[in-house]
Amino acid sequence: MPDVRISELPAAASAADADLAPLVQSSGATLETRRATVAQLRNAVLADRGAHVRDYGAVGDGVTNDAPAIQAAINDLKTKGGGTLSFGPRVYRIASAILLSDVTIRLQGAGFTEGPSPGQGTWLQVDRTGFTPFTFTGVLARGSAVRDIAVTQSHTAAQNAAWAPTNYDFVFRVEDCLGGVDFDNVMLSNVARGIYARNSGRLDIRRLRGQVLRTGVEIDQCYDIPRIHSVHFWPFWSSDNNIIRWQQANADAMVFRRCDGVFIDQAFALGYRSMFRFASSGSGITTKFYIGQAYTDFCQYGVWVEANGTDGQIANLTHQGEIFNAGGPPLAGGSGILVNASNTRVQVANLRIDAVEDNAVRIAGSGNRMDVFSLRCVRYNYRNNGATAISLADSGAAAVNQLYLGSPPLLESGNGGALVNTTTNATLALGAPAGRAARPGLALGSADTGLFQPTSGALAAAAGGAELLRASAGAITLGAAPGGHALEVATPLAGANRLVVTGGGTGTAVAVQAQGADANIDLMLAGNGSGLVRGTTAAATDDSTALATTAWVRAQGYSTASGGGGIGAVSSVAGRAGDVVLTSADIGGFGAAAAAAAAAPVASVAGRTGAVTLTSTDIGGFGAAAAAAAPVASVAGRTGTVTLTSADIGGFGAAAAAAAPVASVAGRTGAVTLTSADIDGFGAAAAAAAPVASVAGRSGAVALGIADIAGAAPLASPAFTGSPTAPTPAATDSSTALATTAWAWSRPAQLQLADATIAGGNARGANATDWQGIRSLASQVAAGAQATIGGGGGNTASATAATVAGGNSNTAGGQYGWVPGGFQADSRGNYARGAWAAGRFASNGDAQAGEFVLRRQTTDATAAVLTADGLPPGAANLANLPNNGTYAARLLVVARQTGGTAGTLGDSASWTRDILVRRGTGAAATVFITPGSPTLNAPNNGGDTAANAGWKMGVGADTTNGGIAVTVTGEANKTINWVARILSVEVVG
Repeated sequence: MPDVRISELPAAASAADADLAPLVQSSGATLETRRATVAQLRNAVLADRGAHVRDYGAVGDGVTNDAPAIQAAINDLKTKGGGTLSFGPRVYRIASAILLSDVTIRLQGAGFTEGPSPGQGTWLQVDRTGFTPFTFTGVLARGSAVRDIAVTQSHTAAQNAAWAPTNYDFVFRVEDCLGGVDFDNVMLSNVARGIYARNSGRLDIRRLRGQVLRTGVEIDQCYDIPRIHSVHFWPFWSSDNNIIRWQQANADAMVFRRCDGVFIDQAFALGYRSMFRFASSGSGITTKFYIGQAYTDFCQYGVWVEANGTDGQIANLTHQGEIFNAGGPPLAGGSGILVNASNTRVQVANLRIDAVEDNAVRIAGSGNRMDVFSLRCVRYNYRNNGATAISLADSGAAAVNQLYLGSPPLLESGNGGALVNTTTNATLALGAPAGRAARPGLALGSADTGLFQPTSGALAAAAGGAELLRASAGAITLGAAPGGHALEVATPLAGANRLVVTGGGTGTAVAVQAQGADANIDLMLAGNGSGLVRGTTAAATDDSTALATTAWVRAQGYSTASGGGGIGAVSSVAGRAGDVVLTSADIGGFGAAAAAAAAAPVASVAGRTGAVTLTSTDIGGFGAAAAAAAPVASVAGRTGTVTLTSADIGGFGAAAAAAAPVASVAGRTGAVTLTSADIDGFGAAAAAAAPVASVAGRSGAVALGIADIAGAAPLASPAFTGSPTAPTPAATDSSTALATTAWAWSRPAQLQLADATIAGGNARGANATDWQGIRSLASQVAAGAQATIGGGGGNTASATAATVAGGNSNTAGGQYGWVPGGFQADSRGNYARGAWAAGRFASNGDAQAGEFVLRRQTTDATAAVLTADGLPPGAANLANLPNNGTYAARLLVVARQTGGTAGTLGDSASWTRDILVRRGTGAAATVFITPGSPTLNAPNNGGDTAANAGWKMGVGADTTNGGIAVTVTGEANKTINWVARILSVEVVG
């Protein structure tokens, strides 16, 4: 059309893919014209380039659902081998799911303005629940990324004390990728849940910011190291008290379940229940976690470990646990580190914990070990209730908990609270290696001086590389290693007496004294073998309490030579040797000597005083005694040829002066002179006497004992008649002593005698019965009054009339509580409740079933809560939950009119409900999940409907006592008895 004006050409239409376009290009020295379709041109120009969501219809006006357009772009990129999908600086509304399956795509935004709501940059807006906005899945999704994008969600609930966030799913899910997906420079403003990764190792999160309301990041089944760096969770969206305090009670910044070797660094979180929560799943637990630098602010727990066996390391952690915007009070029950598990291992280099209600570090469970090199605790023991900076649970018979410090802790503003609780079997110590004498494990001043452990159970001190002291059970050696030591102190295992050495001041003596429980204690000094005890010899003139050595004795002039005092044999009597027969002349001589010496009368004869008549028996006794006697060894202290003088006789008289005088001799009184006739008479009487030769087969000085009597008259089976009595032993006596009826009535019915040991257990309660035969703690007994344990082992019935029928490791701890048997059940101190289990997860009662019976009587239309004892609700008479517990229960309620001026006696009604209720870290955190409303309803399970339409029953949470509140309303002028039965299954943890 060369002659047609442009104005006469047909109107131009949009180019279609099939339209042709001429292209002129050089071909050597000439030009040539070629034709190409628009589709060919576009494909050539855009080959191997990324895509933009606007090319697929995304509007970005915050109103249109752009998810289908984004999905179309992803599907197209998948056909081209993946690539980058760009988003402009707009607000893209996501109202349906987007799936990135087996395709590697980078979602690239245009950055964002930090703030509470969409501003400049790329924002994704989610305002609907029930779907996952973005899911990465499949092995070809590895290497995908999300960059420079912000996300916001809509939460419309009124911001008051009842506020809770809308229950959105995670914005991003990474599932079954078996490899890494990256998140870089992502903003999660007012997002309920952020990023979830499962079965996808090498997850990499960097520069993650925002205000996450429920869970920021959650990782499970991660078998290769994930990395999280530069996390900053802060009130970007709202700092309203109700919102932040809801987060403090319910939100966790990061949750790790089965996660191998996660690296975390440069992390900060403000206003959360926990910053790091190490939990578990069916796939396992977290091991070998690494936290570099972290700061938790206004958080209940900085690190919360609740999975058994978790282990990891922390380089630097600072925690502050105040209630948000409350002026200083800490969160109830908060701790910088809480280990609510067993057999965990955590090492911490530098730890600072500020503002906690009680304990800065709290370790429950058993078998845990924590090592802290540098610890600073500020403002702990806030309630001034004696709480310690560190609380280590008593593990009972299980493995003990241990915490080792690398340096003395710094404790500040703790109201005088101690470092660690004393009512525990746990270990808190400054640890050091065993070392050796040359290089002690705990060196002081130099490498060769300090303390070391030479063998198990021993402690030694070394100086300059040489051992100087060693202490072990019952022994201390000083001076050198055992064998070369100079002094040893030995203590018997049950020693009650001891040696006390006391120094003296100037001018006073040093004392060595025996002391102890006995009133009289000997002090024995002994040499080894035939060695002697030697001392300093006092001066010969010394007459003090100084010890007399043999040298001092010899210095006194005593002699053993002939003629002196000693122990040589007598060689003569009255000047004669050989067989000497004393005659009347000798006796007369003695009498004359005695008279000259002014002798006193004889004091006694044959052991008797007064008028003494000697008989043949006396004479016979003299003969028998003489027969066994040895020759005289000495007379008047002299041996050899001894001549008695009046001086000797005078001495005899002086000795007799104090004795009672003899009244008569040979039947005569006055001055009696014995003649040969008297002596001959003694002989004749002696000849006729028959002295006793032996007693019980023995001669000499015979002492009769019980054995002699028993041998004479044995009573192997004595029979008592009448009403014999015996002393009543103590109630704890377990010997062969006779048991009186009073003793039998004084002790409860029990298989083993209470002795406060594990074998016998503590004392039983009044009128209690305990027939179990084994226990691991002394407290595992029927300790309550009228309590009963029917058998089994390791059971405890500690309250009035509590009952454990049998089984093992069960506890009935509330009045009238009962356990029918099973293993590791706990009635939790509830009034008259039942509990039974087949084992546990971490603590008794955390996996059990139970039963509660509640009652109340109403007489009008006032609402009343049913309780186990019919009294107002309390901490033990409802179906009270423990902290961190969930109950699923079946409720049955029956009501019957028993009196009143209205209605008809016997009118009845019933209700049933299925219940699901959980309790957080305190009673106030008790929440009903099913039913969702505590509304009172008319009977729903039958009854006299025409008569009881006004009777109502509802069930809800008691946030004061942390339990299930069954509330009923009767009618005026009707006495109605209400009874409820709750059958529960219970999980805690």
